[in-house]
Amino acid sequence: MKLLAIDTSAEACSAALYLDGEVRERFAVQPQRQSELILPMMDGLLAEAGLTVAELDALAFGRGPGSFTGVRIATGVVQGAAFAADIPVVPVSTLAALAQGHLRETGQARVLAALDARMSEVYWA
Repeated sequence: MKLLAIDTSAEACSAALYLDGEVRERFAVQPQRQSELILPMMDGLLAEAGLTVAELDALAFGRGPGSFTGVRIATGVVQGAAFAADIPVVPVSTLAALAQGHLRETGQARVLAALDARMSEVYWA
């Protein structure tokens, strides 16, 4: 399977390419620069692997919760690329991804995932 996933929903910007069990990634904490960073990250990963977007099985993106603008950047980038390449899109819950990461690291299946929603609020699941 070949899957490219991106997330711009927080202060960090990330892209990861999954190729038949191997993961390559790019990550940067540069608030308010996600729109500048995400396409070069995606292009770099694809070039490194010798792939085009059309050769992917799907594109995935962090659908939030998170920054209003950040979620929309990822949504727009992935939908545009997927439409052009005629491949499926997979939205991934940021909170579910956090919980899955914890499960992988610890084996604990009961997890409360939470993110700072700012304004004295918390996103949680």
